[in-house]
Amino acid sequence: MDSEPCASQVKRSELNHAAGAIPSGLPRGACFHEEIAAGWTAGYARGGFARRLDLIRVILTGHVRPDDSWVDLGCGSGVLSKELLALGASVVAVDGSPRMLSHARERIGSEYAGRVSWIQSDVQSIDALKNGAFDGVLCSSVVEYLDRPDALLKEIARILSPGGVLVISLPPTLSVVRVLQKGFRAFMSMFGKDKFTYLSVSRLEISPRAIDRLLQEAGFLVIRTTRFDPVLPRALLRLVRPALLVVEARKLDRS
Repeated sequence: MDSEPCASQVKRSELNHAAGAIPSGLPRGACFHEEIAAGWTAGYARGGFARRLDLIRVILTGHVRPDDSWVDLGCGSGVLSKELLALGASVVAVDGSPRMLSHARERIGSEYAGRVSWIQSDVQSIDALKNGAFDGVLCSSVVEYLDRPDALLKEIARILSPGGVLVISLPPTLSVVRVLQKGFRAFMSMFGKDKFTYLSVSRLEISPRAIDRLLQEAGFLVIRTTRFDPVLPRALLRLVRPALLVVEARKLDRS
C-alpha cells in the first residue's frame, strides 16, 4: 500500500479528533480509515453494506470449515472477522489502521478468545505470517486502496496452503455507480464541496480480464465471480459493470 504519510493526505484541521491525533506515516488507505473507524461497523447495518455482508456471509459459508485457519486481510472493524469466527475458523485479523483494529477488538471482545489474533501491518507485506500456513484468506474492500494489486496477491499466495481459498472483492473499471459518483464529486468540488470522499483514496480499478490475469499469475484458479452493486438492481448487472466483483479463487498446487 502507498506509504505516503497521513499528514499529506488529510487536511491539517482533520488530523485531531476525540480519540487523538492520527499516527503519522500510515499508508494512504489506512490513514483514510483512521478517520472513519468509529462509524464503520454501524454502516453494515443498512443499505448496500448490509447487502454486501449478506453476500459475503453466503460465500464464506460455502468455504469455511470448523477448525480452518483464515486471515482477514484488511479486517477493518472486525465485522467479517466475526463471521469467520462464527463459522468455526480461527482468524488472524490484519489491518493498517490502529483505530480500526481497536474497534475490531472491542467488537469481538472475549467471545472468541484464543481463536483470534491481531496484526497491524501493511497488507502487502505480512512478514509475521508463515508460508503456506492458512486455509483461507478474506480480502474485502482492500485492493482499491493499493497501488500494486499484484504484490498483494503474491503475498496472499505465499501464506495460503495449496488448495487454499481466496475470497476477494475488486472494483472493476467502468462501474456505472463509480463513474456517476466521480462526475458528481468533480462537479461539487467546483463549489468547494467534498462529496464521495472515499474516491480520493479508493482509486484503483481493474478490468475483469486483468483480474483473471493477475490471479492466474499469482497462482490462483478462479472458481466463481459474483457481481455486486449497492444501488443497481441485480437484473441490470448483466448489462452494465457493477461497483464490485467478489471473486472466489483457489491456490493451485504447483509442487
